[in-house]
Amino acid sequence: MAVAAAVLSLALAASTPHYTAIVGATLIDVSHAGLSASDVADSVILIADGKIVASGDRTQVHLPAHTEVIHAEGRYVIPGLIDGYGAVRTQGFADAYLYEGVTTVLVPMEPAGGDGEGESKVVAQNAGLSVLTSVPISGYSPSGGVPQTSPWLQHRLHDQRLDSAALLAAVDTAAAAGHRVVAVGLDVWPDQLDLIVAEAHRRGLAVTAQVAFTSYPYAVHAGVYAFTRNDKYSLTLSQPQDFLAYADDPRGVGGRAASRAVCGAENIDAALAAFGAQLGASHAALMPALSMEATADDVGGPNPWTLRSSAFVRAADLDDPVDPKTGARAYLVSHPDRAEMIRTCARRKQEVDRRLHASGAMYLAGSSAPSFGVMPGGGLHGELRLLQQIGLTPREALAAATANFADIFGWPDRGLLEPGRRADVVILSADPRLDIAAIDAIDRVIAAGKRVDRAGLMKTAKARH
Repeated sequence: MAVAAAVLSLALAASTPHYTAIVGATLIDVSHAGLSASDVADSVILIADGKIVASGDRTQVHLPAHTEVIHAEGRYVIPGLIDGYGAVRTQGFADAYLYEGVTTVLVPMEPAGGDGEGESKVVAQNAGLSVLTSVPISGYSPSGGVPQTSPWLQHRLHDQRLDSAALLAAVDTAAAAGHRVVAVGLDVWPDQLDLIVAEAHRRGLAVTAQVAFTSYPYAVHAGVYAFTRNDKYSLTLSQPQDFLAYADDPRGVGGRAASRAVCGAENIDAALAAFGAQLGASHAALMPALSMEATADDVGGPNPWTLRSSAFVRAADLDDPVDPKTGARAYLVSHPDRAEMIRTCARRKQEVDRRLHASGAMYLAGSSAPSFGVMPGGGLHGELRLLQQIGLTPREALAAATANFADIFGWPDRGLLEPGRRADVVILSADPRLDIAAIDAIDRVIAAGKRVDRAGLMKTAKARH
């Protein structure tokens, strides 16, 4: 009997959840795109089995017996950060993200020759880091690829478009494979876009896009969830004939006239106002990847090698990194006669985003790591600083890397500190409502309910190098 009782006691203990509570911190409200401000000054976040059980005022959340308490008085808590445009190429990448409080990374997958990551490159995981993926959908190729040659006139005239059945199958395959997002490619036509968006919505997938065979205003109307890279969506502000030239040669020189119009601010005010008004009245968001040009063109981007997350990576792991010793940008060094023009263009595109935000456009944060040496983890911190520089409040910038993914992409399992979501929590020792730079002041990171050993990760990184 005694043995049976002991076995029963052990079984009951094993089935009893282990509760952890973060007590006393100010819980920062990032809901409604950062426009709400219902912070909880003396909060409790109760965690069990990797999920949030309860959150709210200390007087309203009951702590079960034997709850492990993390005292966080004088601290600030935010949801784990989400990088909407990143890569996880090595274990160092994974460790860097978690070290910097990034608990979810959305990796854009691409067929061979594309701009994103191939399946073989997503090679590392870290306990607690959630790696989600998006897959491309082309208007012509079942693999999602688009032509690497230009111009595309022959592509339009002679290649066979995917029919409705093939497009539906592509979306359904993406859903069945566990991808969270489908990325609409440059060669998708308006009628195809309508079909893709409808099917993706039915299957619970978000839709991002870079378009050329259709227009950005049409894509907003069609219900695309987010547009990536401001060097792409800003081209819609150019004259129609210039955008058509881009559509015929989107991977070559076809976009030069459109880019000149944006960079030279040539009669784009009316188009900018119209696009901003349309975005402000829609549910679509922008993911500008400001860090990409800021780093490549030395416009508001620090030398990535000065960031603490640089300890986790090697230059060979990055794409076109800046010089580790001098911070020199290779293209600017090799084209000194064009350097100031390039910087001016990058600043103009930042100004475009400033005005789109002022018109009511919502934003999502994506670092574009490892493009031009943007660091995993630290690159997202830099992206949030740049979003603040273009006019987002610190709270809006935080929302761009947290709650906006829940609201815009419809992700019910992360992005907010609410019951039922993943217990991804970052505890800060500085107030992020005053300046987004406070995200560097990380006191503790909890990913999927487990404490991240940040000191251990850094020690491993230094030993690895």
